[in-house]
Amino acid sequence: MIEFILTRWTFPSLIYWITVFPVGILLGGLAGWFAGWIKERFDLHVGYSRKIFHFIIFTLAGITGLMGGFKAVQVFGASLVFIVGYAYLKGDDSRFFRAIARPSDAPYQKFYIATPFLMTALGGMISNILFGPYAVIGYITTGWGDAVAEPAGTRWGRHKYRVPTLTGIKAYRSVEGSAAVFTASFLGCGLFLFAGFHLPIGTALAAAALTALTATLVEAVTFHSLDNLTIQISASGICLLLVEYLL
Repeated sequence: MIEFILTRWTFPSLIYWITVFPVGILLGGLAGWFAGWIKERFDLHVGYSRKIFHFIIFTLAGITGLMGGFKAVQVFGASLVFIVGYAYLKGDDSRFFRAIARPSDAPYQKFYIATPFLMTALGGMISNILFGPYAVIGYITTGWGDAVAEPAGTRWGRHKYRVPTLTGIKAYRSVEGSAAVFTASFLGCGLFLFAGFHLPIGTALAAAALTALTATLVEAVTFHSLDNLTIQISASGICLLLVEYLL
């Protein structure tokens, strides 16, 4: 397994660290600041502010992947370690931490910040090794679909269902949130497949619809906090299968 990973891994050169890393620090810091500011300014529920940061970061990862490939994404992800790590260490003293720490996750709030971040990194690594450029579709499906699920469920969720957790806390998703996952995933995948992969519009939309459906079903049954891993891998894999072999 280690040999398999190393033979397919591409390590970033110095030029990526010089160019991408400071930009990642700047944009990641601004995204964290904005999430904290908008939560306090408008007294937002954490379900909104947390996913605002989520949406921005995954969209930036998708753009970075299209422009610079996996090497650039690795460096961008490394820059975010400092942004999220600082909030993690500061805890409630950090406005950014308060914007992404769900009260419902107490007393495991830090766990449910660190775990999704680690699952994001792992999902990106596996998707790139197995599916190459289609990992970008995993970023966007996760970033757009999962980002709107929690706010939509917070605002309109009436038909809730319980999902398993790693710590025994009670966590719920909703049918309305799942519908939002499909809609946002479809829009994001369609846009990136058409504009980034230069597919015919019909192919892009068909692949986007089936990828979004896959992401929606996977998100609905995944353990709380692990969906950044499962959505990335499933969306990247099914999209490659669809575009390269079936459509």
